[in-house]
Amino acid sequence: MTVNYATISESKYEEFKGNKRAYLDSMGYTLRRGSPTDYKVKLEGSNVWRRVFIFCVSNSGTLFVKTKKDKFLVVEERDLPLF
Repeated sequence: MTVNYATISESKYEEFKGNKRAYLDSMGYTLRRGSPTDYKVKLEGSNVWRRVFIFCVSNSGTLFVKTKKDKFLVVEERDLPLF
């Protein structure tokens, strides 16, 4: 299996207003679809802002975005804004 990384052109902090608990199981881990974060990114060559999700198993999480072509493009934490 190949890991595909997202090429980020812009990123921003935008608080997720929904219910984050709806994306977690009873143990507090994410469901298979991931859990939304407070970050959005634009991919290189696109003008669409996409929500960054996190998939967490055990104590380790992976940030990713979803597109029509790829449902799991990995986002590196260093590409996100610091606060």
